[in-house]
Amino acid sequence: MKGGEAPRKTIEFIKGRFKDYYNEVELYLPERFGRREFGFMFFDADYVQRHMNFATKNEIKQYLVNRMPAHVYHSAAYYSKPGAPTMVQKDWLGADLIFDLDADHVIGARKMTYEQMLGVVKTETMKLIDDFLVGDFGFEEKDLVVTFSGGRGYHIHIRDPRVWTLSSHERREIVDYILGTDMDEEAIFVKSPFDRTPYGLKYKFEMPAVDEVGWRGRIARGIVEEVELLKDMGKGEALARLKSFEGVGHSTAKELYDILFEGEDGKTGYDYIKQGNLDIFPGDRYLNRFKKGFLSIVMDTRSGKTDEPVTSDVKRLIRLPTSLHGKTGFRVVLLSRSELDDFDPLVEAVPATWSDDEVILKGRSKASINLKGETFNLEDDIIRLPEYAAMFYMCRGMATLA
Repeated sequence: MKGGEAPRKTIEFIKGRFKDYYNEVELYLPERFGRREFGFMFFDADYVQRHMNFATKNEIKQYLVNRMPAHVYHSAAYYSKPGAPTMVQKDWLGADLIFDLDADHVIGARKMTYEQMLGVVKTETMKLIDDFLVGDFGFEEKDLVVTFSGGRGYHIHIRDPRVWTLSSHERREIVDYILGTDMDEEAIFVKSPFDRTPYGLKYKFEMPAVDEVGWRGRIARGIVEEVELLKDMGKGEALARLKSFEGVGHSTAKELYDILFEGEDGKTGYDYIKQGNLDIFPGDRYLNRFKKGFLSIVMDTRSGKTDEPVTSDVKRLIRLPTSLHGKTGFRVVLLSRSELDDFDPLVEAVPATWSDDEVILKGRSKASINLKGETFNLEDDIIRLPEYAAMFYMCRGMATLA
């Protein structure tokens, strides 16, 4: 919130409550914080104060109490001279590997409530950790620091020393793998000769085994699950789904459906696919439509989500856990992977410092938010809300002190 966006008394009220929070909080500092750059944004300024470093926790805490910043960041990188005024002078030593997931990575987020969007992002965060970072890359949970960002998503910090010296290009390759960028279809559906005829070799295509590791197994499991979904649909619904595939019209959709599901139990195309056998199609046209259509669906649903520029930037600033988010008033909450399952940011990220005492606001618009299990409706009028709800609306710039 900039100074021109709200009356001075509203900004001063917010800053005062931030000051109270930083006076009371047990501040978390990242490993080797003395080697990190810190950055700050303020309620009454539109710039980032960078190139700062601190020798002790008390120095940082006093800075937060005295300056009351809206946002607090630390570098993913380690430097010989983190407080130097230019990046070159800092002397880069290495950096944590950072992943950032928020509403920008959620399809249809604009049509969701804030609560719904946070739920989807949390699911994607758990998938990124379980399926990719721990599952495929083999990182240990002890080397992962997970945080709710205080706003619209989650951050994951990997502090395994093996990642520190990875270049931007190498970090981008990790993101490409997670996103499934430029997936090689021929590496997934293997073409192999199985017979020789007077006209040349005959070939067949095989799917990966569902228990394979990495993307091959992920795609195999995804295809089997998607075909099972088709099987459980009514025929009309299944045909409509098949017609959504690129290059598939009504007649081709009907042929594909019959190939998959018509015939004797145990000997349908569906049964063969479950065994990893794609040798069920009468011609390449049907096989190619099947591969392209199902691969597209699986890539949409099984790929991970993350912000590539954040991960590839070896000099990135990221939010400090236990700090406050100036656009919501929420805490940046430090979490373990097991805590993430039941974590509800609209309860647990609300600072205990914000009281139940009523604050009189002047709403700028109509809005609704569920906090601590209760729904609060902002009106374009004078309204009384408990302080913890008032802080959210004021930080969002949706209300001012009356």
